[in-house]
Amino acid sequence: MRKMRIGKIGGLALAVLCCLAMAGCRCRTTGTGPAGQDARQEGAYTSRPSDDLSSEGESAPEGLITEENTAEKPEPGEATENQTRENPDASRKEYDENAPAEILPGAEKSVHGPGEGSGASTLKEDAETTANLLEEDAEETATQTVAADQAEQMGVSEDAEEADSALTYYTVLLQERTGSLFECQRRTVYWETAKDHVTVYRTAPEHNLILNAGAYDVSARLLEENLRVDDGWIGRKNPEVIVKVVDSSILGGGVFSDVAAKKMSESLLARDGWATLDAVRNRRVALLAEELLEAPYLQTVAMLVIAKTAYPDLMADVEMDKAMQMLTEEATGSIPSGIFWYIP
Repeated sequence: MRKMRIGKIGGLALAVLCCLAMAGCRCRTTGTGPAGQDARQEGAYTSRPSDDLSSEGESAPEGLITEENTAEKPEPGEATENQTRENPDASRKEYDENAPAEILPGAEKSVHGPGEGSGASTLKEDAETTANLLEEDAEETATQTVAADQAEQMGVSEDAEEADSALTYYTVLLQERTGSLFECQRRTVYWETAKDHVTVYRTAPEHNLILNAGAYDVSARLLEENLRVDDGWIGRKNPEVIVKVVDSSILGGGVFSDVAAKKMSESLLARDGWATLDAVRNRRVALLAEELLEAPYLQTVAMLVIAKTAYPDLMADVEMDKAMQMLTEEATGSIPSGIFWYIP
């Protein structure tokens, strides 16, 4: 009886084990999370590698580890896939209620023009120091001042507006007329100061007046200490134009008679050997008032007299009295009174 009972028990146990094996029984284990909490609360479970639910058409139970939920979890406070956060590299900026300013329609702001800074806006009251305000009803226009030495390249239009000053007009006129001369056409000038037989050095203002009138100075090569010359030296240079400066008793403001100037010119032309000079033979001699060297507008008059004496045909349409009046009125606000040059 004992043996038979044991055999029945053993057979029953063997049958149970066979049933379990045929049913493919699954088992799972649980663990604890990194903080010591039950892993079920964190959804972290493990399974045997041999478990394959997809073969049976079942979905993964909640909490079962898959490739989708094995990604690293974001830190607390960090934006996730479904959240919005500020991205400094984003092409569009998000609205920030804490921003220091916002754009309002009709707000009065002036912005930098092209090439001024990064285009940042500025308050209207600060615009003068940081940017230019552009007004639709502005009336001022930009103007450009061109140096006289550039006037030749720019040209002159017959229908151009009047020059902004008489000084500019006559300076440009001189440049235009004498600038067209070839080197061989430029005349040589002997300049004599108020002291007889004393000429000028190449750094003197008078030397520049000769050059600006389109001529050459015969005394340009003299040394500064050797400016006294004689009639023999003048004869060898044979100047084509002679300019003699005289004091205020002969020409200048308040002088209304040319008698003294005429007497001076006769004495000048009667010098020994001067009758054969090119300047004397062609009547290209001018006396200038010493006063014409005192101011820029008067120096312009002196240049016009030299140019008109040296190139009478080239300067035939230039009215010297009108030029003197325009330049003096512009500079002083008064009309010149007196005789300032004499051409015999």
